[in-house]
Amino acid sequence: MSNIEYDVYVEIPKSAVHTLNYILEAEDNLINVRHIDPVSGLLKILVVDDELSDVLKLLDSLRDELHLRVVKYEPNRGVL
Repeated sequence: MSNIEYDVYVEIPKSAVHTLNYILEAEDNLINVRHIDPVSGLLKILVVDDELSDVLKLLDSLRDELHLRVVKYEPNRGVL
């Protein structure tokens, strides 16, 4: 397992966040959904780099159904 974590920022309607959480809970230890940033309105997801590619593919597969868009991802700086 890697020691590097990434923050993935997702634009998603607030009404779809619960559905996304429900889907992601089925993927054991894949990601950690953090919060919606009050300034940007983006959902922040924490993921280890070993799983980053899989998470991005999963989010892409849900893009049309949940009206979401991955805005960016970057190494986590240790800030929740």
